[in-house]
Order: sequence, then structure tokens, then C-alpha cells
Amino acid sequence: MTFVKRLAAAGAALFLAGCVSLLPETTPASIYRLSTPEPSGGSAMNRQVVRVDLPLAPRGIASDEIAISLQHGELAFINGAKWISTTPRLVQDLVISAIDAYEPDLIASRPEDGVNAEYELHTEVRSFEAVYRDGPDLPPTVIIQMRVRMVRLSDRSLLGVQAVGAQALARTNTVGDIVAAFDAAAQETAGDISSWATRQVREHPPVEDED
Repeated sequence: MTFVKRLAAAGAALFLAGCVSLLPETTPASIYRLSTPEPSGGSAMNRQVVRVDLPLAPRGIASDEIAISLQHGELAFINGAKWISTTPRLVQDLVISAIDAYEPDLIASRPEDGVNAEYELHTEVRSFEAVYRDGPDLPPTVIIQMRVRMVRLSDRSLLGVQAVGAQALARTNTVGDIVAAFDAAAQETAGDISSWATRQVREHPPVEDED
């Protein structure tokens, strides 16, 4: 496996597996994105606005690097490949797209949109990596694990907490197929988050104004 870039123990220097080189890369990295479902459209009338916060993530997977997990839990990154944005931004974009595409009762917004929202969705990314369970030469399994919380903003009520996630086995041990496995697991996870968000809104309607 020659496309691995490891994180040094000191957290500062990176080296390439095989050649143990500390020299900077001289060629631009290939940029990868996750696919997003098409929005369903429709009227905004009678739809609840859910503010989707930027997810929290551990420092090791919070960058635009494509993370892989080697033996003994060692975290490394695919050399010469990056996500189009940081992992938290990828997840936020995908959850918003899933809500817009699959949940006709909801409208997703970002904090920077500045719109009034009755609900707020918080996400923590706990795993977002390709795990080499069977050795470095066989296809890895992408594992995505998240924790989501829904808050009703009018009374600051915590409505629910849920662990969600998915796994997908890469077809081959190549960057393209590993990214495809990330895409499959991420799509499943985002769909589960969007449907869970709808259930929370239906079970906990907005607080009626006593005035």
C-alpha cells in the first residue's frame, strides 16, 4: 500500500509509507467530493426550519484529509487525495442535502443563513475513516459513526439523542473505490439522520405561544 501518508507521533511531520520521505509533495492532490441527492423542491409553507450546526469532530479527522485506520488503530491519510472541504463541512452539507431531498416537512438551514429556526440539529462525527481490518493489501471497510442531538430552540428542550452510522466495504484497494465506499456509507448515514430529525419534529411540535 503505497498511497498512505501517516501522522507522525509529534503531530507535525508527515512521511510517505515505503520511501519514508519528509519532502513536501510536488504534485497537486486529487480532490474528491461526496454525491448529494437532488432537492425535492416544493413550497416552504407549513415546513419547520431545522438549523444544522457544523458538526464536531476529533482533530485527526477534522481536516480535508481522507483518513484510514491501520493496524493497532494507527491513523493515516491517503497520499495525494483530499476531500473538497473539511470532514465537518462535508457532513453538514450532506445532512442538509438529505433533509432537503427526503423530508417534505422540514427545511434545513445553516447558522450563517440568519433565518429563524424552531429546531437545531447538532452532530458529532466520531468515526469517518477506512479501516484495514484484513491487512494493508486488501480492500478496507469504511466506517462512519455519529451522534446526533435535536434541540427545540423556543424552550431549549433536548428532544432526543441518537447514535447513527453505516459501513461499506470498498470493492478494491484503490482510491476511487475507497471514496465510493465513503460515499455509500455517508449517504446511508445522512438518510438515517434526516428521517430521525423528522420523527423528532413530529413527536415534539413547536411550543404554542400563550399570547
